[in-house]
Amino acid sequence: MLVDYRERSSEIPEALIAAGLDVRLTDLPVGDYVLGPGLAIERKGPHDLGASIRDGRIFEQAVRLQSAFAQSVLMVEGEPRGIAEDAWRGAVCRLVEDGFTVLHSLDAEDSAAWITRLAKRARRAGPTTHAGGPRRAPRHPSAQAEAMLSVVPGISTTMARSLLASYGSLAAVAAAAPEGLRRHPGIGTVRAARLAEAMHGGYVAIVDREPEPGRPSRGARPARRWILTDPTPGAEVQSFDRRAIALRALHSAAAGTQLIDGLTGEVSATSK
Repeated sequence: MLVDYRERSSEIPEALIAAGLDVRLTDLPVGDYVLGPGLAIERKGPHDLGASIRDGRIFEQAVRLQSAFAQSVLMVEGEPRGIAEDAWRGAVCRLVEDGFTVLHSLDAEDSAAWITRLAKRARRAGPTTHAGGPRRAPRHPSAQAEAMLSVVPGISTTMARSLLASYGSLAAVAAAAPEGLRRHPGIGTVRAARLAEAMHGGYVAIVDREPEPGRPSRGARPARRWILTDPTPGAEVQSFDRRAIALRALHSAAAGTQLIDGLTGEVSATSK
């Protein structure tokens, strides 16, 4: 999990580490917590929410967050201060209309609990049951229309069904994009633009397309290494791969001890 370094003054990063999460502080260009390639959280404390609404910063952050992540969450922590209740509730309602998910937490401890739960759900990899054979395309035309819309980033199957139920057909959804779709609950500027681009954009042959961002390299994966440090002041930091660590264990074992090499499975015996 990536955490913006400005969050280190709160109790949340320490609580996330205590919960067993791998937390890395960094300078995030957008968002406060990145839980995965498709999910990020912007946290607003009691004073920060009012200030960001007054200067309009929160709406700029929302657009940038939705442009970078398929799912974006605004976490409102505590009771907003320094701003009228009608003002901050109205601003939050506008964010909801633009497709932002809003969570309210009681305090920093409650925020950490929400983030921990979301992070654990985000790192679940695929379905738990294996589906044998190729996936069958839906036969009903309405199910096919749902599938077409749901491949657009930020459009879930539930949202696709809601759009089709409101507009009546895929053609009507396409005709309303982008401006007309912004009146639909949960569809903001970013999602409307994505739908319009998918349905009205000109076709580009696969050989002429720009490579999609975020795809892992197909090259060989580098060998995993471990850093061993000596607590003695001024001691040299040493780096070892798995084989080097196994050899160190073999050489330092007592005479007559049998060790199983974790890389080859072979049994080695030490002797002095």
